Amino acid sequence: MAKPNTVKAGETPGFSVELDVPGPSPVHLVLEHIWKLLKEKDPPSLRQDLAQIPLLEAIHHELLALRSMAESLQSEVNQRNSTVIALQQREYRFRFLAAHDPLTGAMNRASFMERANRELSSALATRTTCGIVMMDIDYFKRFNDTWGHLAGDEALRFVVKVIATILRKNDFMGRYGGEEFVFFFNGADMPTSVAIAERIRETIASTPINLESGSVHISASFGVAVTSVDFEGPVGDEYIDRIINNADMAMYQAKKAGRNRVVAFPEDD
Repeated sequence: MAKPNTVKAGETPGFSVELDVPGPSPVHLVLEHIWKLLKEKDPPSLRQDLAQIPLLEAIHHELLALRSMAESLQSEVNQRNSTVIALQQREYRFRFLAAHDPLTGAMNRASFMERANRELSSALATRTTCGIVMMDIDYFKRFNDTWGHLAGDEALRFVVKVIATILRKNDFMGRYGGEEFVFFFNGADMPTSVAIAERIRETIASTPINLESGSVHISASFGVAVTSVDFEGPVGDEYIDRIINNADMAMYQAKKAGRNRVVAFPEDD
């Protein structure tokens, strides 16, 4: 048990012992009051009995000045952090716009080809096949003539949203031009590529587009081609263009056969 005249310094930062003094000393009172001032957001004036000491009054003013300086510095740090975050968001936005179609949010043709080059190089190194699929919305000109170009824009956005919910984690798509879209199915053989394309086709055909004038259904035709694990040359636009052309010819066959279907390009060719 502490002595009656023992003063604990536990509330004073840096002290964890007991000071055996006759009673509260002026030094202890000073330290305790300074500690309270440091903890308070808006320090009050010095106590009347302490304000009589000129040194304490000077310390009090210094504390107020230091607190004001700290708050000013914190405000400047916060402002600079906000500026950095805003610049990072703007940079991300510029990069996104440079790589994506502004209407649908799908990758644009250039960025799709660039990523397809990288993915195909990795796939050939591991002798893995990949699927490339071409999709064209059926009777899109007739749709625009009937419902208007704003409805046509909505239809394009609609198909991209639908497809985004079906693509696997490492798959991606791009707007190839107009109402044509191209897909890259990573590590997919022909049966897998056809199955994914068929699922996309069924979902588009069965899901209505809600326009201001009412609900409308659309359909799309698909052509599927796969890469060859025996390809020897370096991957480039010429090789990718050849696979896309194969998928495009298969898509033409889908349209010729009645539209709203998936056709696979013969692997022997």
